[in-house]
Amino acid sequence: MKGFLPGCLVSKVPFVTAFDYGRWLTSMNDLAARFVSGFEKNFGYPPGGNGVTPVSGPLSGGVEQLPAPLVQFYRHVAEVSLPDVSIGYFVAMARVAVDGRDGRLPVRIEGVESIDVVSFGSDGGGSHFALGLPDGAPVYGLPPSAVDRTGVYDNHDSRVRVVAATLPDFLTGLHDLPASEIRL
Repeated sequence: MKGFLPGCLVSKVPFVTAFDYGRWLTSMNDLAARFVSGFEKNFGYPPGGNGVTPVSGPLSGGVEQLPAPLVQFYRHVAEVSLPDVSIGYFVAMARVAVDGRDGRLPVRIEGVESIDVVSFGSDGGGSHFALGLPDGAPVYGLPPSAVDRTGVYDNHDSRVRVVAATLPDFLTGLHDLPASEIRL
């Protein structure tokens, strides 16, 4: 989907007022299966594992301390892996998001303003996706930049962008990516 990272996402597929994670997960996996059908013929190499993994057990320790939108997400989804869609998109497992709060992943954006965030995903181009704290919104796209050992992301060149108003909007944008790349 052109413009996914630079601008805000606009939902093309309504998931009712309350985001329906079950419907989203099923639809994502259906789209991923259609996307990889004929992939090797079209691209000359086999696809990676494209899809959404549902949760199969209890929440990882520390997940309840994440922003509410991520807690709700991780109650339904273990991880998202779309390595062959566009430049590749990934939503990390809950344990990675929790452990990343120690500075392994960006935890603060420093620039014109300081914004505390929790990182939860990335793309194949080296960008990170993070939710603003304390409310878990908006979703920021953090292009490759310097991140110090404490997880402070250098945004003095103002490259960070809001890519979605909410996590459900971000997930809807991810849903639209494989749909836009399926060659029927």
